[in-house]
Amino acid sequence: MRTEFSFEHAQWMAQVSGTVAETGAMGGFFLQRIGAYVDLHSEAVLPKGYWARLVDLGVEDAKEVEEALNRDGIPMPPPPEWPAAPVATAPGAVHTRFGIIGDPHVGSAKGDSFFLPTIEEINHQGVDFSVSVGDLTQNGREDFFHQVRAGLDKLDAPWTVTLGNHDMWGGGTPKAVGLERFRSVFGAEPYGEFRSERVRLIVLNSADPRESPFPPFDLVTGTFTNDPKESIPGGTFSEEVAGWAAEREAEDIPTFIVLHHPPYPYLGFPALLFGLDEPSTRVLEDLVVRVKAWGVICGHTHRCALSQLAGVPVLEVPCPKEWPFGFGVVEVSDEGWAYNLHPVGSEELVAQSSFSANAVFRRYSRGPDEARAFSTAVPR
Repeated sequence: MRTEFSFEHAQWMAQVSGTVAETGAMGGFFLQRIGAYVDLHSEAVLPKGYWARLVDLGVEDAKEVEEALNRDGIPMPPPPEWPAAPVATAPGAVHTRFGIIGDPHVGSAKGDSFFLPTIEEINHQGVDFSVSVGDLTQNGREDFFHQVRAGLDKLDAPWTVTLGNHDMWGGGTPKAVGLERFRSVFGAEPYGEFRSERVRLIVLNSADPRESPFPPFDLVTGTFTNDPKESIPGGTFSEEVAGWAAEREAEDIPTFIVLHHPPYPYLGFPALLFGLDEPSTRVLEDLVVRVKAWGVICGHTHRCALSQLAGVPVLEVPCPKEWPFGFGVVEVSDEGWAYNLHPVGSEELVAQSSFSANAVFRRYSRGPDEARAFSTAVPR
């Protein structure tokens, strides 16, 4: 039990749920479902009396939320919008610009709707290269991997990719086949170094092929399912990836580290279990220090977030198919770098997709302004 993280996690829950005036009954529904998730997963680790009391409290919460929903109804989503943020500018003269594609989830309806528009918008930006941070597919089907490859091949500039948890389970197969399908379609490993003339990316594979010890759970319905994609998809480095990372050294070139999962401690939901595990985070932190990385870029969480690891920025980028419907552009100079989130898709497409983005989800995914546009100088 990590009580030192409790306050920060509680702050996050309060920020997302908001007040009744801000989110209506949806805020209470969100909190109740988090409670139900904890209740249903904690029986094996809590003393019987403690767990029974937790369940009793959960029943009371569920009753209150049901009454609120029956009384007030489910609030309509806010009007379609794309959240503006101040434009950030890198210090000094920019020499390299690269695009970041958050989790595309090709093979889902909205993933397919937004994937090619994202490619087109990145081409309009005239970047030097792009990187996609995993969850390329909705469920790891081989034809979806080919669809991703075909889309990325439409980029005007070079690109690189890594794996995510959604890519691992192969669309109904009984085992994780994502790695072998990735290798077959992309002809490469989901980790390695990618270089432009003046920037280096160190790309790591954090997708875990092992079956989660936690049964799949649907947060919306509050029930267990049989879908492995809905288990807790935390991340880890294999011995192969960790060993390869240990061989990387500092070079006199701006270096960024890219992976799917954000580092430990992840204090969103489910706290501590959804991100990179603690041992792998130590490997990542050591890598950041050793190669003198300028920043770490992650996907997985479908939100705009900004934190730090070993004193450098850790950026979580949103998913293009979900609100706020954006992709990222990083501008690099010799003195530092800047990140800006850019909109994807037509007003009509955003309006259609915004209908499913309720007030709670928007509060979750938009993050603070500085997570959508920020600049940082590199310490000398």
